[in-house]
Amino acid sequence: MAEYDIKASKFNDVDTVDYLIDLANQISKVVPDISFKHGGMEKWGVDLEKHPNGVCQAIKIFHADDLNNHIGVIEVSNFYRLTDKPKYGISSININDGRNTYGENGQHKYSINIKNIVRVAKKVLKPFTFDQIADRHRRDFGNSIDSLRNNMNWQLRQNVCDGYAHLIDDIENLYHLDYKPKNDKFKQMIEFVMNNKANIDKYRNYNPPHYFVLVKNNLVQYKMMSDKQAEPITIQVKDELPDDIKGKLFVLDITEGKDFVEDIGLKQNDGAYWIIA
Repeated sequence: MAEYDIKASKFNDVDTVDYLIDLANQISKVVPDISFKHGGMEKWGVDLEKHPNGVCQAIKIFHADDLNNHIGVIEVSNFYRLTDKPKYGISSININDGRNTYGENGQHKYSINIKNIVRVAKKVLKPFTFDQIADRHRRDFGNSIDSLRNNMNWQLRQNVCDGYAHLIDDIENLYHLDYKPKNDKFKQMIEFVMNNKANIDKYRNYNPPHYFVLVKNNLVQYKMMSDKQAEPITIQVKDELPDDIKGKLFVLDITEGKDFVEDIGLKQNDGAYWIIA
C-alpha cells in the first residue's frame, strides 16, 4: 500500500501544502501589492487526523486595488511522497504562451523549478484592464441572454413550425384582416403568435444593449459594451453612477446568488456587474 507524506502548514489560517506556501512567499517578494485567497481543499492522500478539512493546493492572487477579480492562480501538484518532485504552476489571462485552462483563468505554465514560476509571476501578475475583466466574465451574462432568446425560438418551433421566421409577420397580418382559418393547426398558430406577441417581439432576436460596471477599492468604471472603441467612464464611488444604472445595480446587490435578473442584469461578484440598458 502506498504511503504518503504530505507536508502542510497554516497559511492565512488554512492548512496549505508547504511547497505552495513557499511559492506564495517567494512571489510576494517580487510582486508588490498582492494578497492571497485559498482555493479548494484536497483530501486525497491526506492524513485527515492532522488535516480534517484537507489541504489547500491552489491559491488565487488579487491585486490590492481589486479584491474581487483575481489576477492569477498558483498551484502545486505531485507532492504526495518524499520521493516526488513537486510541480509548480501559475495561471493568468496575461500568459499568452502557455496552455489553455478551463474557465476564466486564461493560460497556465508548469515547472519543477520554483524559480521559473516566480519569474513568470513577476511578469504577468499585474492589474487587469477594464476590458480584460469584462471579457473574463462575459460568458455567464451571454449565456443568460442566449437562454431567453433560445427559449422563445424553441417555443415558436413547437407552436408554429420550423420555418416560423418567415411566417410571423404574415400571421399577424392575417389576424388583423380577420382571416378565419379552416385548419385547426393554423388556427392554433395564429392564436399562439397573437397571444404571445409582446414576448415574441422582445425575445425572438434578444440582444439588449448593456453596460459592464467594474467596482474597485478606489474607483468605479462603466461602459456601454456595444461601443467597442469607447473608453470606460471613471468615477470615484457607485453613488456617482447614472440613476438608471445605480438603481439596477442596487437591485442586483440585494438579490441572492448570481442569478440573472430579467431587464436588470447579472452580478458576477461584488466588483463586477452587467446592467441591461
